[in-house]
Amino acid sequence: MKEGHMKEGYMIEVKNLNKVFKNYHALKDISIHVNRGEIYGFLGHNGAGKSTTINILTGLSKASSGKCIVNGIELSDKTNPGDLCIGYLPEEPMFYSWMTAKETLQYFGENKDGCSRKRVDEILEWVGLTGAAKRRVGGFSRGMKQRLGIGAALINDPELLLLDEPASALDPEGRSDVIKLILDLKRRGKTVFFSTHILNDVERVCDRVSILSQGRVLFEKSLQDLLKENVQPVFDIKLKERSDTALEESIKDISGVIKTEILDDLLSVWVEDTEKVSRELLYLLSKSSSYVSSFSVRSKNLEDIFLEEVKGK
Repeated sequence: MKEGHMKEGYMIEVKNLNKVFKNYHALKDISIHVNRGEIYGFLGHNGAGKSTTINILTGLSKASSGKCIVNGIELSDKTNPGDLCIGYLPEEPMFYSWMTAKETLQYFGENKDGCSRKRVDEILEWVGLTGAAKRRVGGFSRGMKQRLGIGAALINDPELLLLDEPASALDPEGRSDVIKLILDLKRRGKTVFFSTHILNDVERVCDRVSILSQGRVLFEKSLQDLLKENVQPVFDIKLKERSDTALEESIKDISGVIKTEILDDLLSVWVEDTEKVSRELLYLLSKSSSYVSSFSVRSKNLEDIFLEEVKGK
C-alpha cells in the first residue's frame, strides 16, 4: 500500500446536525470537524448517537437537518455514497460465511472498477490474514473478522476510514492488532474517524476527540490539550481489602483533597496539590488497619475526564 498525500482543509465538517426518529431526537445540533490525515476519536456510551452519526456520514442514513461535508462533498438526498471515497467498517461486519478471505476482498473490490490480485494479496498481508487467505470466513474468530473488515474497507484505497467501534468485544490481543492497524493507516496518510467507548485505545492513537452524550457533543479538543488541561493529580491506593468507611472519611477531611472513590480494592484520591496532601495521606494510611499493597500518583486520565463530563462534574 502506498503512503497517502494529505490535502488541505477538513476531511469531515458537520454543522448543527440533527436526526429525529419519530418522537426520538437522536442527534441534537452536533458540530464537529475532522482534519485530513488525523485520527479522530468519537467517544460516547452505547446509545449516545455514535452509530447514527456514522451512518449519516457514510450516506446510509439521511439527516433531519444540518450540514455534513465529507471529503469536499456536501451530503444531500442525491449524494451517491460511492463518490465520497470512504471506507466503512460497521460495528459487527457481516460476510458470506462460505467465501474465503481472498474471495471476500475480491467481492468488495469489484464494487469499484475491479480489483487486482496483487491488491488483494497486499491487503491480506497488511491485515495479517495471508495464512488464512483460503479459509472460509465462517470459521474466523471475531478478531479475524474485524481485521478482514478493515481490509474490506481499504480494498478500494479510500482517503477516509469510518470505523464504528472497531475494537468492541475483542480480547486484548485482538484490540492491540486493531490499534496497530489504525496507527499504520495514519502513517500512510489516511484519515481515520472511529467511534468507541474503550478509552484506553483513544489515548494510544487519537489526535483529536469529541465526547457525545445523549445526542449532544459536550466538547471537541485535541487529545494533548485535553490532557494538559486536566493534570490534576490522583493518588491510587491499592488495598488488600475494601477500605473501611472511617478511612475514606478521614481522607476526605484532608485539606486539598477534592474527592475520593473506591472501586473494589482500589481507593483513588483526587487532590489539588501532590506535595501538600501526600504527607498527611501517608500518615493516615500508616495508622489505618487497612493493608496497603501499593501507593502511586498519576494525572487524571481520559476515563476520569469522560466520566466527569458525562456526569456533569
